[in-house]
Amino acid sequence: MLSAAVELFRERGYAGVGVAELLAKSGAPRGSLYFHFPGGKEQIGAEVVARVGAEVATRFRELHESGVDIETFIERVFKASAKESKDRRYKASCPMAAIATGYGEGNPKLAAAVRVAFSSWEAEIRKAAVARGMSEANAAIFASATLAAMEGAFVISKAQESSDPHKNACRAITALAAALLPH
Repeated sequence: MLSAAVELFRERGYAGVGVAELLAKSGAPRGSLYFHFPGGKEQIGAEVVARVGAEVATRFRELHESGVDIETFIERVFKASAKESKDRRYKASCPMAAIATGYGEGNPKLAAAVRVAFSSWEAEIRKAAVARGMSEANAAIFASATLAAMEGAFVISKAQESSDPHKNACRAITALAAALLPH
């Protein structure tokens, strides 16, 4: 059910997906939904966010631990995001962006899960930047801007049906990194 939810949320966001659609796409009976997810759709959303958040944080960590320089780090991040968009024929974005923009005030568990996931991504990007020579303050700026550029590229790529937003974000973040590194 979580895999089905990831794909549906990618395509239509959190608010655009109903419980009946989740059940239909996953093939699960209604009773199993409330047995495994007593918190309903909000719990499913929070678990999707936790799953995707952990997977992406691991990818950032592994990329950092590979020892590539900052330019290669940035290039690989945005090549991966462009590939995700293209592989989905520009019909879906990052599930995190789709969920983060689609929940309301009545979803505190979902809001908390999104905050934790984005914070973990920023932390991994910040660690990579510090290890490559940025000060803590500049690495925090770099991590926040990288995350914003990546998520924005997903949204704009979907709207424009193009990989260009990922390529442009890569160029901008590479320039930012050069400006934030000591000379």
